Amino acid sequence: MKKILLFLSVMLSLSSLSAQNADVKTVLYFLPFFGEEYGMYDEYKIKSSADIDNEPIFSLVSFWEGAQMALNEYETSFHRINVIAKDVTYNNDKLIQIMENEELMSQVDLIIGPFFASQFEIAADYAKRHQIPIVNPFTSKRDILEDNEYVYKVQPSTEAVAEIVKERWIDHGGETEILFWTERGADIPALQRCETYFSQKEIPYQFVLEGDKLSLKNRLVDYKRQLVMAFLPNETTIIARMRNLGIDNSYPNTTFVIPEEWLEIGALEVDYLNKLNVHLFSDCFVNMDDDKTLLFISDFIEKYNTPPDLKRFSFQGYDITKYFVELMLHDFDASQVQFTPVTMKFNFVKTENGGYENHGLFLLQLKDYKIQLAD
Repeated sequence: MKKILLFLSVMLSLSSLSAQNADVKTVLYFLPFFGEEYGMYDEYKIKSSADIDNEPIFSLVSFWEGAQMALNEYETSFHRINVIAKDVTYNNDKLIQIMENEELMSQVDLIIGPFFASQFEIAADYAKRHQIPIVNPFTSKRDILEDNEYVYKVQPSTEAVAEIVKERWIDHGGETEILFWTERGADIPALQRCETYFSQKEIPYQFVLEGDKLSLKNRLVDYKRQLVMAFLPNETTIIARMRNLGIDNSYPNTTFVIPEEWLEIGALEVDYLNKLNVHLFSDCFVNMDDDKTLLFISDFIEKYNTPPDLKRFSFQGYDITKYFVELMLHDFDASQVQFTPVTMKFNFVKTENGGYENHGLFLLQLKDYKIQLAD
């Protein structure tokens, strides 16, 4: 614990370095480290990493640790990277005050963050007016891209899911019947966006509604390929229906695409899921068979005496920082970037009259009780 506290104290003391020549590039981080709350917690209540995550002042430390792993790679490089890290918590006035510092902001070539919606809106407007690329690491909201060509949205949206479904199951192989499995009247934005995409591409699909006389099990057949995209909002229904399907286990030509968050449902038995052809999409995947992944994990442990963690954003901090620094060094020409991320994919597509959205997703499957890349 003392090491964590010392690290946080040092981290929050970071200040800008003076640019000494035109070759220096400056990255500005707006991060919610809640430094004002430092010391306002009971360290004796922290018994595990989960307890640490529940303390606001520690919630994004691992993201910054990963970012520093990437930044350290430039210490022996001929590139000169000036790093400015500012703790803005939830304080909009503090954010505005920082951006009003003309001497500081005149150096900035790239902004990463802020992480909260109201703050990002303020910073993105500033970035647009001053023509500075700005990165939002985690939001799923697409409206941040509207009428702002300087915004990069890292989190892929449902449209990217629909594109991969089209390429894998519609454009290749035999005919596939698409079934949207949901509840009547369910208000699920992901479902609505998939429906819009498929309609625009003139891809046939059908709804299977929970509670109707003709249930999903009655719609599944062996003589044709079927893809079931699940959009069930009720956790109790999810557990009961997937359990029943797993018990029956007679759907050799059916693929089930489930939301990634279903794997967090504790009562959803993996035994039953493993009997079905279950696929899911994720923006991050730790491939333990990859040498680069293992090397990163080893270096991270050596530096911080703790392993990196997806849920605490260690890998994401590294990948996002490394990619966007490389993009900045290549004048934001993505075709010149050679970096291969450790756990993410970057494929930024410019939206019409707006910014750039990442379409890089992993298609994963549950096989032999293990989440792995889809065959």
